[in-house]
Amino acid sequence: MTRLLVTEKEWKAKVIETARLFGWRYAHFLMAKTKRGWRTPQEGDLGFPDMVLVRPPRLIIVELKAHPPAVKAGQPSEGQAEWLNQLRAVPGVETYLWWPGDWEQVYLTLAKDSQP
Repeated sequence: MTRLLVTEKEWKAKVIETARLFGWRYAHFLMAKTKRGWRTPQEGDLGFPDMVLVRPPRLIIVELKAHPPAVKAGQPSEGQAEWLNQLRAVPGVETYLWWPGDWEQVYLTLAKDSQP
């Protein structure tokens, strides 16, 4: 496993570029600067994962982390973990927590034609 040193923005761009290469549609919700700092405008439970990817018959929901999993910034928040756990229980939904060191697996996951 190769460790890539990238920013979260670079990591997200690499995943999006690869998703596009293999025909995925995606949604990612951007943060906005407010008087109270950076916020992601949303209604509902906090921690919704970073990206939704769809290429029928597959639906992938993924949380991206740029820091290694061994550091706190590389771990999902409580809300993110809960979303991933509940989404994982939905039949047919694939959920992932991807770090740059997972690059080969990310590529293979996006390249394959059907669910595992």
